[in-house]
This record gives sequence, structure tokens and C-alpha cells, in this order.
Amino acid sequence: MVASADIIKKIIADESIHGVFVGLIAQDQFKKLKNQDQVKARFLALLYNLYENELKYTEEIYTEVGLTAEVKEYVRYNANKALMNLGFDPIFEVKQVNPIVLNGLNTETTQHDFFSKKSTNYEKATEIVHLKDDDFKMDAVVDI
Repeated sequence: MVASADIIKKIIADESIHGVFVGLIAQDQFKKLKNQDQVKARFLALLYNLYENELKYTEEIYTEVGLTAEVKEYVRYNANKALMNLGFDPIFEVKQVNPIVLNGLNTETTQHDFFSKKSTNYEKATEIVHLKDDDFKMDAVVDI
């Protein structure tokens, strides 16, 4: 159980990074569209539909344990984050998200796993170099 919190925190951080990355890709594609106003309007209509659905779901799940208001606050916070990742202004009023939740979402610090030499950072490639068959031909000289 001790490692569960670390695992969950890494999953949340990973998903946060994915949200930013996918948002940047979406922004690049959106800039190429000629009908941006129509696309944004359809997107916002879908977002409101999903938001209303999430509020109903939240009431069903969290009312019994008394967390409905806090979860709805987080839903609005999360929707605003998604909007900002896509390059849009936030549209939902957020009063206060539980500080414990925000602390768990904090991805500002870079972690580096010293033992496995794996970084937890992602980078968008600026140049793609395709592999060729010759890349796998190795003329190794072994002295015995």
C-alpha cells in the first residue's frame, strides 16, 4: 500500500503531461482550419454536454460520502485546464479546489530515476530521422 500513492501520483503526472502534449498538437491543427469559429462552437457544445453528464455522474457517486461539492469543483477546474491546453480561455468559475488534490497534481518538479536512468519528461521531436537497414549493420572486431 505504501507504493500505491507513488504509483497514482506518477499516473496523474503522466496524464497531465499527455494533456499538455495533445493540446499543443491540437492547437497546431486548429490554426490550420478555415472554419475555426464553427469548430470552436461545436467543441464548446460538446464540452458543455460532457460537463453536464459529469455533474450527474458525480452526484450519483459522491453524494453518499459527502464529497459532491468538492468533486464538482475539481470537474470545473479540470475542464478549464483542458481548455487552456487547447489554447482557449477557461470558462468555468472555480472557487477553490482542495489543496490536497492540487498538491497531488503538481508536476512542476522533474523526477529522475537514478537507478534505471529513465527520465519522466517528454519532449516533442523537432526532427525525425528514419532508420535504414545500414543502421543495423555492425562490423564488430572482437579480440580474444
